[in-house]
Amino acid sequence: MPEPISPQEPETATEAAGAPFEVVLTVSEQADVGPLFRRLGTVPEATVTRRRSGPDEGELGVVEVLQLLVPSAAVLTVAIRTLPAFIRSRRSSVTVTLTRGDRSVTLTGENLDDPQKAFEIADRLLGDD
Repeated sequence: MPEPISPQEPETATEAAGAPFEVVLTVSEQADVGPLFRRLGTVPEATVTRRRSGPDEGELGVVEVLQLLVPSAAVLTVAIRTLPAFIRSRRSSVTVTLTRGDRSVTLTGENLDDPQKAFEIADRLLGDD
């Protein structure tokens, strides 16, 4: 994932210190970034910021992504559990990709029907941490 160009909301050292897990969320439809930002903002103990990211190699334009900072695997799981309802609420097919370091998971409406999947996805993102 390219380096962020500029945050839309400043990140403080206090927020970063209280949130050891950082996950970047990319939404397939840029119009859905705002609604997902608002939804994730309701997750207790989670800090969400909107960031602009430069294009990947061979692409044009700027992409807006969400940076999710959470203090624990449990809070990450709660955030992931909000995604199926969000994806199903959209009029068009939406894909959300969660990236933490070199690990990525892509979510669609079809692969999150089972609530247990949220735990599996969190485990995959957290790895050996």
